[in-house]
Amino acid sequence: MTSVSTELTDFLAVVSKVVASAADGESALSAMRNSLSETGLLDLARDTADEPDALQWLAYTVRTVAQTDPSLAFVLASRYVADRAIDAEAATEPTFALAVPGSRPVLAGALGPDAVVVLDSTTSSLHVVPWADLAPSVDHEARTGLQRADLVSVTIPDGAAALEGSAAEAAFLWDLLTGAALAGVARRAVSETQSYVLERHQFGVPIGSFAGLRALVADMDLTVAGVETALDRALEDRTSIYNLAATAGRAATSVCIDAIQAHGGYGYIDEYPLTGLMRDAIGIQARTGGRRLHVARVAERGLGPRTGRHQ
Repeated sequence: MTSVSTELTDFLAVVSKVVASAADGESALSAMRNSLSETGLLDLARDTADEPDALQWLAYTVRTVAQTDPSLAFVLASRYVADRAIDAEAATEPTFALAVPGSRPVLAGALGPDAVVVLDSTTSSLHVVPWADLAPSVDHEARTGLQRADLVSVTIPDGAAALEGSAAEAAFLWDLLTGAALAGVARRAVSETQSYVLERHQFGVPIGSFAGLRALVADMDLTVAGVETALDRALEDRTSIYNLAATAGRAATSVCIDAIQAHGGYGYIDEYPLTGLMRDAIGIQARTGGRRLHVARVAERGLGPRTGRHQ
């Protein structure tokens, strides 16, 4: 297991309190700007850029935030990737979008970005586009997940300025942070389920004492532990990032579905967060480029590139 410094542990404790307080108020993310800034969340990527454990700070922060507010976790992940790719003088409020064939890039507009760093997955190139150039194409499509992130679709104009930076580094960080967010969402689903089955009684005993439910919740816990291990492994060995990217999304949605099942009919009502967590997990997974891409990369790592007529 990756060791965690006392400083990071203390920071995450503060982050948890700040995010939980804001979530209770159900305020828009834009209304949280002052508290996010004072906590150090907004500028974390730049503030830790020269630290040897910078990636751990970013990943663990996103994971911690996602357990309470997946929308904010996605917004922060987008900002951190952009902040590490673009010079601070070029943009003070950047965000990130992944462009994949067949669909328009989708990005988080909740904090009012002034520029967008775009990773073109086809050409493996980075571009930066001022928000003013994208504004005419912004489309607020109806979405059920990550609602507080204010997701919007945009059209990248032809001739967007190339960004001097490592596209591979941006791709790695995006996979790492979206994987961390999915791990956080899944862990929240497990925690909610554990609390529910211990509190809910039937026949005079907690339903958590029933063998079938105990096995279900244990399997959920093991699934999330696997994603968390993959996250730590990716922090230690970058070549294993595709393992995290290929498994985190499916694991998170599977755990959320099991959590809904464990809650019975209550899993579908708004008093419990399970369906919302599942929608958020699906929303995050959809922004990662698709599981097929990551599975293909894992296959290529072990089997080499495809050859022959099936290529």
